[in-house]
Amino acid sequence: MKTSLFSIAFVAALPLCVNSHAAIDAEMEGMEAVSRDDGTFLVGGPTYQFDRILGAGGLHSESELWTPQKLRQRVLFNRMSITPSWTPLEASVWVKTGNELGDMIYQDVITETDRPQNRTPILEGGFRTPSFKGFWATARGFQDDHYAAHTASYRKKIVEDEFAFFGANYPMFSSVYGGLGYTDDFVNASVLVGEEYLWEYMESSRWMPVHMKPRIEARADFWNFSITAAFEDALYQNVLRDENGERKEVNGSVLYKCGKACEKGMLQLSAGIAFRVVDDEGTVYTELDDNHVVWPFMQLRVAPFNWLKADVMFGMNDADWLVQDSIEVSLPLAVKNLGVTVGFKNVSGTRLNPLADDREFFALGDVESVIELSPDGQMNLLQGYLSFADTVAPFSFGGRASFWAEKGAETFDVDGFVEDKGYEFRYGNVSRIDSWIKGVTGEFWVDAWLGDMFKFRALTGFERIDGEEERFEVTPAEFFVAFTGDWLIRKSFRVSHSLRYRSDARWNLRSSDPFVVKGDWYWDATFEQMFPKYGLSLTGSLIHVLADEVVQVPGADYDRIRIVCSVRKTF
Repeated sequence: MKTSLFSIAFVAALPLCVNSHAAIDAEMEGMEAVSRDDGTFLVGGPTYQFDRILGAGGLHSESELWTPQKLRQRVLFNRMSITPSWTPLEASVWVKTGNELGDMIYQDVITETDRPQNRTPILEGGFRTPSFKGFWATARGFQDDHYAAHTASYRKKIVEDEFAFFGANYPMFSSVYGGLGYTDDFVNASVLVGEEYLWEYMESSRWMPVHMKPRIEARADFWNFSITAAFEDALYQNVLRDENGERKEVNGSVLYKCGKACEKGMLQLSAGIAFRVVDDEGTVYTELDDNHVVWPFMQLRVAPFNWLKADVMFGMNDADWLVQDSIEVSLPLAVKNLGVTVGFKNVSGTRLNPLADDREFFALGDVESVIELSPDGQMNLLQGYLSFADTVAPFSFGGRASFWAEKGAETFDVDGFVEDKGYEFRYGNVSRIDSWIKGVTGEFWVDAWLGDMFKFRALTGFERIDGEEERFEVTPAEFFVAFTGDWLIRKSFRVSHSLRYRSDARWNLRSSDPFVVKGDWYWDATFEQMFPKYGLSLTGSLIHVLADEVVQVPGADYDRIRIVCSVRKTF
């Protein structure tokens, strides 16, 4: 105990904090963007975020682009999302809770006068049993009430009840599931059954409620195959307009992966197919052409030498096509520990996410409009980059520079805005910017370490973009700086800090006037006490301690200071 208390005092006195590499625990799987600043990360809630890494190229965010690595993520409207995650966790029992600073549970230790308003919590509990002859059982209930309090007064008028399993805060998601699985050396399979409440952020900037009752998901990994299938009975409602609808959906994927022997060869090949099939009744606020989409794809890697590799992903159906390819060369140099990499990548296609719906139906006040989500034409993104890294133990440093150009970037042509109770919504169509947009980026970092006990990184980056800025959905931040520190004391007490600054970012098309998210400093910290002998860990995280409480996405809720704690016992 003396060691732990001394460790807390020691690290709290140091001005070290996190970059994207520090081990800050996310409040939920898929919400890692909250603690990242190596780019532009604007969070509207657990089910929506604009997550664009500096140096990735193009104007789109990562969650807008479909890739085979996201086959087991959820399609929420037109984006890929990890949250809410139905991936079974390891054999353990766990509890998680937390609060935005200002909740009644913490007010007595904050102040006796001028107390902040009551805020909202995070709740989670679950278990997965140890295997018995390969069989195991699991159950989980979890919801995140953060990013919900401010908009709840508007959203609750749309639904009939509290739209959650716990409390009356109208969280952005509330989910429970249970199921069985089987795992051995050949197969890992599971079937989960549950129910879920969701709020999806639409292209019109509306939050629309979706109640999945039930949701069933099955997974199986065996030999070189990964198979996923889900059934969702989604119920829609809008009490203000006396609307109800239902969508029965079956979605999933089959993937053949390159095996271990294949991975050692010069040629590596994977292929698969993803699909969605829907059956809509009543008022459902989106539409999928022909009520189905089937998306076959293939991945290929050619690596004739250790210093040369080329990758390509190609997918196509009767409506869309998408290509992502790259070539990378690691230059052999005479200088020991110095590595230089030169690469080129291309992303081209008719649509960033070919599994997404094709249109949204917008109706508010006297305005009724059909928003087309699939634009004509194609986009082309070209990027070249150079990176280097050198090590002089116990230090290392590196950098990366890139130039990119994109034509046909997706944007939104606004026909008009509708104001309702202080919130602004848009209608129009997704379209393209038919001129070239160019960008140049630079990053530099320095690392230091002391065995496994201490790791530190200082990281900075900038980006300059030239193009029709008034047509960008988001004008990304121009620069960031981050400092991270990770300590592991006596292999049982972990402390991770993150201190970072991001410059201004701006939403150009979600409101009649540009919506600026001011630059700010952020500090996050995670403290974890581990008891390896008992398989027990106690974790606490402080999130966004220094930053002002601001709205990062138009029509969304405030990003507030919060505390998240968890207890886990592994088997």
